[in-house]
Amino acid sequence: MTTRSRVALRAAEARPRDPERFAPVIVLSPGRSHSSIVTAMIGSHPDLYGFPELILFDRPTLGERLDAGPRLGKPRPGWNPVPGLERAVAELHHGAQGADEIAAARRWLEQRRAWSGADVMDHLLELVEPRTGVEKSPDTVNGEACLGRALSAYPRARFVHFVRHPVTAQRSLQRQLLLYDRPIPCAKAWLNQHRRILAFRAQLSADQSLLVRTEAVLNEPREQLRRIAGWLGLRVDEAAIDAMCHPERSPYASVGVDGERGGNDPAFLRDPVPHAVELPPTLEHPKGWLIPEELERDIVDLAEQLGYSAPAESGR
Repeated sequence: MTTRSRVALRAAEARPRDPERFAPVIVLSPGRSHSSIVTAMIGSHPDLYGFPELILFDRPTLGERLDAGPRLGKPRPGWNPVPGLERAVAELHHGAQGADEIAAARRWLEQRRAWSGADVMDHLLELVEPRTGVEKSPDTVNGEACLGRALSAYPRARFVHFVRHPVTAQRSLQRQLLLYDRPIPCAKAWLNQHRRILAFRAQLSADQSLLVRTEAVLNEPREQLRRIAGWLGLRVDEAAIDAMCHPERSPYASVGVDGERGGNDPAFLRDPVPHAVELPPTLEHPKGWLIPEELERDIVDLAEQLGYSAPAESGR
């Protein structure tokens, strides 16, 4: 029996877990933060393993996650609450993500509905050893309870806080949610989620969290990726950084054979090659957005705290 088969067999058995065993890299990022491509870049380091979005900390049990509908609107035909998780299980159990492998992964997950998200994550982390797993799910930052589950499950985890310029992040969220005429909810979402992440990071030791401006990674990839790898205590030789510059080589950097599978931002799945991005010349919102003055001021203040300036300087 192979090591992978033995791990899969033990996974079907109930067993106590040790929160100290694994120390994954957990990305804290609101949606629309260039998080899919930058997480894939980090996870392409030879000593890391970049997962797709697993969404394992927003509910107490796997069954509750499997039964969850979308955060906005009602489930549509074919709605899949865990496309990234299915892809990861299929890839790590069977080495492929075809229709048969995805169906087998779905059955495996259904048989473990009573498991916690940490139980599932432990199983995946065991499968990728000796590499360290890297995971990003925007749902993790949607509430204090989700963040608390992540920290309780992995007290030795390293947390990387992604941030994107408030104007471009909000514009992207408006497009995603079709809220072109309602910019205020998007503005509040950017502000509240980053405030929540900062409050969470305040609980951590100084060396347990890192702030990353995603535009800087896309515009200065080698310098920024070397900084991140060094912070994680990993090798920073040219071969390692070269690997990080090619997230398109990830087994999760495509839409899947059926054209439907997700697990990451659809734009990344369609074009996983990194591209430089432009930064707005100011932190002020476009006049047509009609953002209330106090909300505008709070966003500008927080953006400056996160390292942005007006005019912005290459994301530094």
